[in-house]
Amino acid sequence: MIGRLGRYVRAAYPPAVQLPLMVSWTLGLTALFACVAGASERWRPDGALAVTTVTMVVDMLLLRALDDLRDHDYDARYNPGRPLPSGLVRERDLVVLVVVGIAALLLLNAGRGVVLLALAGQLGYTVVVMTVDRLWGWPSGDRLLLHLAVNLPIQPLLSLYVYAGFLRSEHLRPGLSGLTAVVAATLGGLCLELGRKATRRPGAGERTYATVLGPAGTSGTAVAAALLSTAVVLVALRPWDPGSAAYGWGWLVAAPAGLPAVAAVRFARGSARWPRPLAIAYLPAMYTSFLAVGWLTRGGAG
Repeated sequence: MIGRLGRYVRAAYPPAVQLPLMVSWTLGLTALFACVAGASERWRPDGALAVTTVTMVVDMLLLRALDDLRDHDYDARYNPGRPLPSGLVRERDLVVLVVVGIAALLLLNAGRGVVLLALAGQLGYTVVVMTVDRLWGWPSGDRLLLHLAVNLPIQPLLSLYVYAGFLRSEHLRPGLSGLTAVVAATLGGLCLELGRKATRRPGAGERTYATVLGPAGTSGTAVAAALLSTAVVLVALRPWDPGSAAYGWGWLVAAPAGLPAVAAVRFARGSARWPRPLAIAYLPAMYTSFLAVGWLTRGGAG
């Protein structure tokens, strides 16, 4: 089983892609929380943030496994090369991975109070959604927008877990600025979700929002999500305001939006789908820009 799971991780959760994403998500979003809370001068990465980072990395692996379990029948028909239908890993292996992984994460976060509750809420919601889908087929995979609406809360719940960890470490109370940062991160994730499925010619059985929104509508909505995410962060940081800790440097968060914009331009010029490297690079670039602003404004005004 260990060997099969190792091969599964390499195939379905490549560390070269997933580790930078999850580490940047955790560190970058925490840095943004520090900026918008006026705590960037005193904020420093600590052991608690390391626990949060490890949790995020493992949590996303469990989400990948749950998603593969849910889509087993669909993949067997349309994506037989996926790890589960190809026999690279067994269904029982993934069930064990999920059960042991959830127990390990809850144990790792034991004693963290509301942080543990936030994690349990996210894991619980995810397991319920995946189980209902697997056992009763709701919502149908063909009802893409409903499917998106049901699954979308998983990402902000992860971001709220990171926020809870930040608040606990800094001894702060939740505020509107922090929740605004969660909204911005969610919009960024929505850009990736839509953009990576923007295509002109769907393959056999491919589930793509282009069948609902159209190719141009899918691409345009993805770019709009990225631009709106950037606007929300800029309003929270106020880089134009000399009294803001992010004065000047905060404009850096606008740069990553160029990636989906370029992808959309190439798509509009006739590309069959969004360029994969640009779509994948957007989220790490977004979170890295948050981290850069957080680091560069440590000596700024509070």
